[in-house]
Amino acid sequence: MTNEDTTTTTVDAVSGRVTFRPFPLPALVAVGMLAIGISPIAFQGGPWFLVLLVPVALAWVVVRTRTVVDDTSLRVLTLTGSRRIPWDDVETLRVADRGWVRAVRAGAARSGAGAAAPEAGDREEPALVGVRARHLGRVAQASGGRITMPSPEEVEEAREHERELEATRMRIAALRDRQAPAAQDAPAEETPADGADERA
Repeated sequence: MTNEDTTTTTVDAVSGRVTFRPFPLPALVAVGMLAIGISPIAFQGGPWFLVLLVPVALAWVVVRTRTVVDDTSLRVLTLTGSRRIPWDDVETLRVADRGWVRAVRAGAARSGAGAAAPEAGDREEPALVGVRARHLGRVAQASGGRITMPSPEEVEEAREHERELEATRMRIAALRDRQAPAAQDAPAEETPADGADERA
C-alpha cells in the first residue's frame, strides 16, 4: 500500500508546515469496518479477544507514520519513534529508485571530535516516510528556501510545455509524411524531358 497513489499531503496554511502521510487518514474507515467484521470472533471469549489488536495496530500505523516539513527541520515519525533533522544538517535529498526520498546528512554533522561513526546507512540517509519524488516541490516550498526545487505549479507548466512541443513534433512529422510522396513524384515527371534533351 506504500505507493504514490496512497500518499497524501496536508498543508497548514498558517505555519506553512506540510505533512506527508504514506496512508491517507480516511483509511481509518476501512480499519473500523475491519474491527466491526472481526468483532463476532473477538467476543467469543478467551484469547480470541486478541484479534482486536489487528485493527488497533493498523490504526496506529495510519495515524502515526508521517513526515512533517517546515522551514526549520524535517520531522520523521515512525512506528517506534521520531527523528528531527534540522535543515542545517541536511546536505541534499536523494531520490531512491524505489521507496521514500532520503535526507543525506551533511558530513560536518556526522563527523567531529569524539563523534561515533554511524552504524548503518540509514543513520546517514534517513528515509522521509511518505515523501516521493513528485513531492519535492512541496518540500522545497515548506523549507523556506533551504532547498530549491520546482514548485508543483512550475512542474505542471513544464509538463504542459512538453505536451505542446510533442504536439508540434507530431504535426511536423505529419506534414513531412504528406510532402514525401509529392517529392518522389517530381523526378519521375522530369524523366521524359531529360530523355528528349539527350536525343536532341
